[in-house]
Amino acid sequence: MNRVLPLSLAAALLVTSGLSAQTATTAAPPAVITVGTGFDYSIGDYGLETDTDVISVPLILGYASGKWNFEARVPWMQIEGPATIVPGGGSGPVRPTSAVESGLGDIYLSSTYRFGAVAGGLNLAATVRAKLPTANEDRGLGTGLADFYGQLDLYQTFGAFTPFASLGYAALGSNATYPLEDGPYVTAGTHFRTSDRTVITAALNWRDRLVAGGPYGTEIMAALTHDLNSRWRIMAYALTGFTDASPNFGGGLQLSRQF
Repeated sequence: MNRVLPLSLAAALLVTSGLSAQTATTAAPPAVITVGTGFDYSIGDYGLETDTDVISVPLILGYASGKWNFEARVPWMQIEGPATIVPGGGSGPVRPTSAVESGLGDIYLSSTYRFGAVAGGLNLAATVRAKLPTANEDRGLGTGLADFYGQLDLYQTFGAFTPFASLGYAALGSNATYPLEDGPYVTAGTHFRTSDRTVITAALNWRDRLVAGGPYGTEIMAALTHDLNSRWRIMAYALTGFTDASPNFGGGLQLSRQF
């Protein structure tokens, strides 16, 4: 299982807004440790007769030094409904139970390297991510399979705007119960800096079908990132999907502190 926020958008928020909204995207931030939490929520029918609700409360641990960012997300989650929610927020095969279940979700580990400017003002970053199958598959909290992702982000700042594009590939664990398919995903959007402390993000996310013959996933998202001060940051977002592979609605709030 995964939080509602699509993986490509999560990386784009980290890479192109920087570790502090007060830091320009071309500046290398100092080494910091980040601890955060929040909640994520989604609801969708995913082409089934009954909605599936997912709540996730993650513990977020991050470390950044120079051009490197490392992050671990350890979520508690609750799910009710028949759909199996797989990485990126889409739906795969039905769960073994549609009852309310809660517990430890899948842990995500990621590493991002910012190359900086590669052509004029165009910046490049690369992210690799692994999903550890720590969620209980018998209770429908996860697939019990490991997943791996690779992603490239391009972005460039024009005054208050920072357009970005992300291209990634997901290698999903698959078996007879969860016959998931590997495939690409793409995100395009822009950040708009309204002040030294505040950034608004709008983005469109697309991903390949998760199961043979299934629909493609498509969502739009809006997010607000605000630095309360030099240590504390809050981020709120909302998204809506357009196909049966996406939630009807998702949203969340995250609060983090730098040390």
